[in-house]
Amino acid sequence: MKKCLVWLITVSLVFSVFVGFGSISFAQKKKYNEAPMLAELVKAGKLPPVEERLPEEPLVYKEGEEVLAGDIKLEIGKYGGTLRIVNPGTPGGGEWWAISREPLLTQSGLGEPGKKPRGNVFKGFDMSKDAKVFTFYLRKGMRWSDGEPVTTDDVRFAYEDVLLNEELTPVFPVWLANADGTPFKLEIVDKYTFRVIFKNSYGLFPYTLSLHWQTWDSGPLLQPSHYMKKFHAKYTPIEKLQPLLKENGLGEKEWSRLYWLYAWASWGLGKTKIGCPTLAPYVLVDMPTAQVAILKRNPYYWKVDTAGNQLPYIDEIRADTVTRVDMLPMKIMGGEVDFARQAVSIKEVALYKENEAKGGYKVKLLKFHCPIPITFNYSNPDPVWRKIVWDRRFREALNLAINRKEIIDAVYNGFASPSRITPSEYNPTKANQILDSMGLNKRDADGWRLRPDGKRMELLIETSAPSTDFIPLCELLVENWKSIGIYTTMKYVDSSLLGQRVQANQTQVVVSTWFDLPVIEGNPYMIDWVVLNDRAKISAGFYDWYTSFGKKGMEPPAAFKPIFTLYGKMKASTTPTEIKKYLETWKKTIHDTLFLLVPVEDIMIPLIVNEKLGNVPEKGYQILGNFGGEVLFYR
Repeated sequence: MKKCLVWLITVSLVFSVFVGFGSISFAQKKKYNEAPMLAELVKAGKLPPVEERLPEEPLVYKEGEEVLAGDIKLEIGKYGGTLRIVNPGTPGGGEWWAISREPLLTQSGLGEPGKKPRGNVFKGFDMSKDAKVFTFYLRKGMRWSDGEPVTTDDVRFAYEDVLLNEELTPVFPVWLANADGTPFKLEIVDKYTFRVIFKNSYGLFPYTLSLHWQTWDSGPLLQPSHYMKKFHAKYTPIEKLQPLLKENGLGEKEWSRLYWLYAWASWGLGKTKIGCPTLAPYVLVDMPTAQVAILKRNPYYWKVDTAGNQLPYIDEIRADTVTRVDMLPMKIMGGEVDFARQAVSIKEVALYKENEAKGGYKVKLLKFHCPIPITFNYSNPDPVWRKIVWDRRFREALNLAINRKEIIDAVYNGFASPSRITPSEYNPTKANQILDSMGLNKRDADGWRLRPDGKRMELLIETSAPSTDFIPLCELLVENWKSIGIYTTMKYVDSSLLGQRVQANQTQVVVSTWFDLPVIEGNPYMIDWVVLNDRAKISAGFYDWYTSFGKKGMEPPAAFKPIFTLYGKMKASTTPTEIKKYLETWKKTIHDTLFLLVPVEDIMIPLIVNEKLGNVPEKGYQILGNFGGEVLFYR
């Protein structure tokens, strides 16, 4: 009996071992599918098999991951095709930018402040109880788009040679700094593990890495070191960089500018970006002209669908440019565009609907994540003008004079609501009374209000009109503010020139950006991204003060200080409840101070897609159609 029992145990153990080996063998032999264009390269010996190109644990794209469950009915797609996108200004613009977003961590939709972010580029992370130490895990076997492995060598390079290099990073990013402005500490554990260590609690940190706007290339924690060392003076003698410096019109010592020309560090596509390894689903391969960019699938992209198909589905993206935003509708209706989001307007929705069949597209009415703010240059060099604009009563009068119903009807065809983040009462009579009471009661011969120094009080609204609703909105603001005696004009300015004017502290009023309020509510780190780090929204002086930790720039008045300090408290929070509490207080501060004015919210906007395009959101936020760009496909 005893011998029999021993025999049974032995057999069981042997069987278990073989079963274990069997499962290991099965895992090792897991097969994936790939696009025909890549399969041909594999067959020709020009590319490794797909199993060798994917990491050991690729990210499996599931419903409810990028796009909220219910907003899209996710299908297994088909390989092939070219996605044609068109944008004003630069090739691809906001369309390509959003499709290429790959944050280090991720959350569903626009963010989930009550939930822990999930892995994306990074496989995952752990956080210490005091929210000071964060351990990150890379995906073993992940490769850059040129086939080189992604390891902590890329993290070390990004930290030591880019982030801590004052020529490449003259201003250390606030979002990566300790409370005293000093850099975080990096600790490399092994080839695929590293730690980020802060002096203070920073419970918001994982959310900074999960924001879709904060992608791997704009967050300086990961750089393709094997490639970027070619443009770094520490690794390539400055003498060897001279031909490239000269070719790009740079000075003999301007290697840092050269570095950023060749790195993925901004929205724009340019010839210098060709060849730069990426982790995005598409790789820039050609720019036949300055207005056209061709991007092809990344053969080492690290995501698969639930059927084991390597993503993306679509082979190629062609990004074209129009010189003016009003040229876009003709291209769309002519069937020349497969995906249009950022530059389309609700104003043309009836026209788009009428031409659906002719243009071979579908119009989907979805929510827009970005109401348009009116922003003031609080550091304008004119002290008299500045003092008036700093006075809350002046901004209250301007806000009361905004006819929101007229804007909603005339600009948005009724598909919007009065703002909540700023008061939305329309009362020009009260606005006039406020202006009179604050000493702006004197007028010139033409009826325009005068400043205390006798000069006419003027407002110049500048816009680069990144979408078609900006100009009609600005035109109505001009009329609204003129009606209360403030001489107001508007000017269209090219986006690059307007950026220079903002940088040089030369503007008065800018209506040329977006205020991503729904995103802020989903991920409070967006406050830092689109408000506190945007000169156009907070003024050049306040920006310099904030980013230098008070060492430079212009200190905001006491009434504005909470806009900056409350965000600091959010950063230091260790629980979602704390973060939410400070977020609500921050929103109330914007509301009460009228730091910026938001005419309307809840804007509905068209998403225009090729009628054969699949995996397109049916509801929810329009931009999420871009964020899921790797699963778009042609039926």
